[in-house]
Amino acid sequence: MPQIQVLPDYVINQIAAGEVIERPASAVKELVENSLDAGATQIKVSVKKGGKDLIQISDNGRGIEPEDIEKSVLRHATSKLRDASDLFKLSTNGFRGEALSSIASISKLVIESRTNAAIGIRAEFDGGVLKNREEAAIPVGTSISVNDLFFNAPVRAEFLKSDSVENSRILDCIIRLAMANENARFEYRADNRLLFCAAEGSLQARISDCLGASVARNLKEVEWEEFGVRVWGFVSSPESLEAGKRNLPYIFLQKRPIYNALIAKAINQAYSSYGDYSPVAVIFLDMPLETFDVNVHPAKREVRFSRDSLVFQAVNHAIHNALQNAISYPSISIVNTLRENSPAYIAESKADEGMGYGVWGIENKTQELFPDNRIIPFEDPLNPKPQTPNPIPHTPECLQIDKSYIICEQGQSMLIIDQHRAHKSILYERALQALQKGESLDGQELLFPETVEVPAVLSPILEEQKSELEKFGFHIEPFGYNTWQLRGIPAHLPLGSAGPAIIRFLESASESKESDIFKKNALSYANSSAIQRGMELSPQEMKTIVLDLLSLPNPYETPKGEAIFMKMPVEDIKRKF
Repeated sequence: MPQIQVLPDYVINQIAAGEVIERPASAVKELVENSLDAGATQIKVSVKKGGKDLIQISDNGRGIEPEDIEKSVLRHATSKLRDASDLFKLSTNGFRGEALSSIASISKLVIESRTNAAIGIRAEFDGGVLKNREEAAIPVGTSISVNDLFFNAPVRAEFLKSDSVENSRILDCIIRLAMANENARFEYRADNRLLFCAAEGSLQARISDCLGASVARNLKEVEWEEFGVRVWGFVSSPESLEAGKRNLPYIFLQKRPIYNALIAKAINQAYSSYGDYSPVAVIFLDMPLETFDVNVHPAKREVRFSRDSLVFQAVNHAIHNALQNAISYPSISIVNTLRENSPAYIAESKADEGMGYGVWGIENKTQELFPDNRIIPFEDPLNPKPQTPNPIPHTPECLQIDKSYIICEQGQSMLIIDQHRAHKSILYERALQALQKGESLDGQELLFPETVEVPAVLSPILEEQKSELEKFGFHIEPFGYNTWQLRGIPAHLPLGSAGPAIIRFLESASESKESDIFKKNALSYANSSAIQRGMELSPQEMKTIVLDLLSLPNPYETPKGEAIFMKMPVEDIKRKF
């Protein structure tokens, strides 16, 4: 009996769909690319429930001919290729003829389209099967509605994240396409809320729309050509970057968004002489069509170059040249408008609570430190603060090295403590205990609110996490497009660190794979609010961190299992000599 069988078309389509459409953002990417290939200058994207219930893409492009409507959802049906040689001279975003077919096979699809003809056409598909077709009075262009994505693939639907995370991934996809097509107008709505809008204009204006004005102001222009590869775009100045923070580059090949580890490495390596920086980079590559291949993966994520080393060198040299020769313009960012002196830690005795000595309090002399913008601590009626902090038990003197490590004596040993990891663990334990008890952390109210610009891609996450941020002491309200007003911050946090801390919290919340919501939020808070390496601490602050660390249930490693300190017995030190 024969064992090999030809699979039915609907099974083949679902297999193909799994390669092309991983999540709602994948469907949005493919449909927006089709709109751009059709010459659209206005593209509107609207989703519901993170794209799970509805994805609607409307454009003013050329439209689909009525006789092509049914063929458009067939596998490998495309208007962009005629023979195999066309694969090596592609000038369009799409070309495989798989996207619309894949989407149709796992959704209930409605296509409305009109060319320059007097009347348009409307077609309904269910799982890729045509259910209805009729004429429709619609404007020139195409509107595609994807309903109930993965309705016939429930296992795949279970792997989707929360609505806000899926909204954010869709927005990231739209932002990348918008930066590559600054002459088109983009609009994105999620559950009837406008999350992104960018009018046609210059590349600099588009970057400002996508990444924020404060980021755009700190970019340097790149223009370089070498080995037949033209590299152009913008990268951030080293002085505007935060050491240790990872930024994913925006890379485009012939205006096609791609991700390539080789190019990302070339960009980061150009910053190695300035420190451990991963810059914000918007880099465009132009090269002869025959020197690269985009027909590697169905989702068109991967690109292969015929001469990798030359592309690497061209990008690396382009960034080096931009950083060395560009003129430094004065930058304006929220950090520059905040005072430089931050409140010092004080150690409040919390032995009764089993919490060690508080790194959370702030100096009582707030008005002396901040005469122009006083900070009023929130009072917790359940745990009122003593008027005078209890004296700190005797602790050995501490020494800071490289503004990153605390050295102190404990018994007959020397401790070398990573200050960032230590403070992160302290904040994590305190936040976790408060969340599990249904309590909120102490905060300090700002007499004069500050504004924080949040990257557009994080706006959906902020909408969801606003109530969680309030539990940690961040009191924040909408204040215009991608701008929020900060009215209160955690008690331990210096004012100038509040804006970056919120952004780090949102990034951590969107990337975390922790299933326990309390642990996830506590970890996001700790990652975002802990003091960083490179921050100078006073002797009092170092003592407080050491005492709080040693009072933790597990002072040895962070929640992620990272070592917090090294312990060197005196006997080992003696043997060294």
